Amino acid sequence: MAATEADEASTTGRRALKPFEWVAASLAVLAAGAAIVLFFTAEVCDQQLASKGNVVRVCRHPQMTDPPMVVLGLVILVLLGVFFSEVSGFGITLKRQVEEARSAAQEAIRETRDIDARHQEATGDLAEGVAEALNRAQSGDRAAASTPPDPVDQLAARYNEIRWTMSSGRARTHAMSEVADEMVRLLRGAQDFDVASHLRSSDRGLRLAAAAYLYANPDPAWVGPLAEAAVSEDKPFNEYWGLKALREVLRGHCEALDEETRGLLRRRMRQLPPGTDRAEQIGKLLRDCPDGSGGQDAI
Repeated sequence: MAATEADEASTTGRRALKPFEWVAASLAVLAAGAAIVLFFTAEVCDQQLASKGNVVRVCRHPQMTDPPMVVLGLVILVLLGVFFSEVSGFGITLKRQVEEARSAAQEAIRETRDIDARHQEATGDLAEGVAEALNRAQSGDRAAASTPPDPVDQLAARYNEIRWTMSSGRARTHAMSEVADEMVRLLRGAQDFDVASHLRSSDRGLRLAAAAYLYANPDPAWVGPLAEAAVSEDKPFNEYWGLKALREVLRGHCEALDEETRGLLRRRMRQLPPGTDRAEQIGKLLRDCPDGSGGQDAI
């Protein structure tokens, strides 16, 4: 059986060269050889004015500052970069492997944190689902059969059930988005919807319904409570929809965004990882409603 690279390294004490490293080494040797041959065999000649006024031809060996030597030197540096984490020469420093390792480590840290956050979220959702199932089993069918189910409550229950039964990922996000969109269609133009009680509800599905209602029926009177509820959410999806509704509520009513609420949004934006949809929503909102009467809001 052929020995692996790790086995060979442990046996010989040296790491086996990979095919591309052999190629790089061969090219580096050829380039160095070409530089040596060029230095001793080639001549650089130019014409100079002598002290007597006549023009003479002066020749010399190539110098390291001559363009051909510089090009060969750079080629050698690049090829040596395959083997070393940092190679310096001609005022140029190559840190390819160091930068690649640092980038890979940072990406691994981000992925680990993301996986840990998703795991914690899934664990919390599962625990809530189990608790809700036990509560339903204990309550039985005590609800009056004559009372028709409220469509908003049904959608809120469906949203919660999706959170409890589906693993975190695109499929679950898509299913929750469909529920939110259905809430918007159902609540557009709705009368007698209690925004305050839904925003303060302990039920995430009902809080989502409040955000959907304000998205469908923008009312600048709710800017403060909606912003506070949005940044206080413990689930990214609910927070995203709260911020999305807030941006719609402020459309054409930037005067409703007071300094306290603006500061709240700025602080929350600094807490969020760059590039998340929630950070982008806050950034768009602050750009839509610049601070004061001058220019764009600094983000």
